Amino acid sequence: MDKVKRRYDIDWLRTLGVLLVIPFHSLIIFNLNPWAVVYIKDTTNVNLFIILGNIIHRFHMPLLFMLAGMSVYFSLQSRTKNHFIVERIKKLLVPAIFGCIALNPIMTYIYLISTNQNGTFVAHLVNFFIKNPGDLSGINGGFTPAHLWFIIYLFAFSLFGLPLFVQIKKYSSRNFLLKIAGFFEKPFMLILIVIPVTLLSAIDILDDKNPFVYFATFFIGYFLLTNEKYQEAINRDKWVYLVLSIILIFIHFNIPTDFTPWSCKWILYGFFDSTTRIVPVFALIGIGNRFMNKNSRVLEYLSKASFPVYIIHMLINTIVGFFVIKLGLGVGFKYTLIVAITFTTSFALYEIIRRNKILGFLFAVKPFNRKSEVINFSKAL
Repeated sequence: MDKVKRRYDIDWLRTLGVLLVIPFHSLIIFNLNPWAVVYIKDTTNVNLFIILGNIIHRFHMPLLFMLAGMSVYFSLQSRTKNHFIVERIKKLLVPAIFGCIALNPIMTYIYLISTNQNGTFVAHLVNFFIKNPGDLSGINGGFTPAHLWFIIYLFAFSLFGLPLFVQIKKYSSRNFLLKIAGFFEKPFMLILIVIPVTLLSAIDILDDKNPFVYFATFFIGYFLLTNEKYQEAINRDKWVYLVLSIILIFIHFNIPTDFTPWSCKWILYGFFDSTTRIVPVFALIGIGNRFMNKNSRVLEYLSKASFPVYIIHMLINTIVGFFVIKLGLGVGFKYTLIVAITFTTSFALYEIIRRNKILGFLFAVKPFNRKSEVINFSKAL
């Protein structure tokens, strides 16, 4: 297989994007909107936290899916199709199944306790697997993939898109694809990518977890690495993308959104909404490539830890939040405490997980090697 130079900026962005879920989910604890789902809630709405959470929500998941598509590109450069499928099963499917069975029922049980719903954990565990899940949020005690929906999507997208990815790789030097790269290399032409994303978002399925939209974003990430011209175009326009992102997001939160479905205003708003999600991702990818394309011991440690931390953080965040919101502290102190304890506990558990073969397998962590790995987080820093 061809050897491809590693993109450390992608590693940095992916790692930081994954770890961002801890402060993000902690913000939602102070957002009483029932559609903002976490499994513990404070009794106070904090407007600043709601605004910060909404800003992160604009770009966070599009960024992670686009970076995941880029990672698939690199993975397929050094693996056969069968090897790739086996790797996806071990790295994505196994942890997702384990998390849904062993971790998520505990989170939803804590939610029931926090809302004064009586019942034993055993009874809840039975309901978790047999009760009609309804909206898959788990709020009613039924099954939920919770935050692991992201991993399940990655597994499905990887397998579903594999034949397409292989064909694109095979014919990447064909004139047709080269002409596409030449077109999108022109200033700001990449913004046109929001057109298919917007069209797919019109499909009414799973609300903000629309699988068609996220597969398109995932595919875009893969496609952007098929020709260097795409990255060069992003690098050239990155600062304009950043300024445009700030302006678009500000406008987004200051205009009405209750338009009649399929009216002209509704359609135009759809394109605008997609633009506010995709343009910030281009800005971050361009800035990351300019300033973050370098390796370090911190990156080596965090890149390995981020995935298992992602799997376990939601449970830890729920447990910590359950106790902290009861303290007689200001919301700023509560939030800081929740974030700090969740980070510390999650990384401490990662250190345990990576030293145990069975847990390492369940959380898709490579076996611990004292000679080659950084032994603890403090030394890495």
